[in-house]
Amino acid sequence: MNQSYIIKHAILSEKTYSLMETGIYTFLVTKNATKSQIAKAVESQFSVQVKKVNIASRPSKTKRIAATRKTTKTSQGKKALVYLNVGQKIEMLSPKAKKAPKDRKVTTSKNENTQQTEKVPTKEKKGFLSRIKK
Repeated sequence: MNQSYIIKHAILSEKTYSLMETGIYTFLVTKNATKSQIAKAVESQFSVQVKKVNIASRPSKTKRIAATRKTTKTSQGKKALVYLNVGQKIEMLSPKAKKAPKDRKVTTSKNENTQQTEKVPTKEKKGFLSRIKK
């Protein structure tokens, strides 16, 4: 089987994003793919080293659409959990880093002789009335 057709797409959800931080990536693969074929396909497409692969089959389920009162079947397939070696990650699928809020230094004085500085996170005020000082 051609390696480019083994991996259909990556499964991206809250659970898989939390697994990505530990080096575990989840893919939807073709039904007749084996663990060794999946490992070779991931290694060749993303140039990483695969530690191990776990496979789970996803059966199709019937779901009812409330608005139209019709039933549909969800897709079935095979899900592969790919464990990468320590320190490796797939940049294309990794979640983006969160930005830290901007800090502002505020000076407060306990006594007249000593002053302390502390960082207090601030939010920029929006709107016309926030610009007017009382």
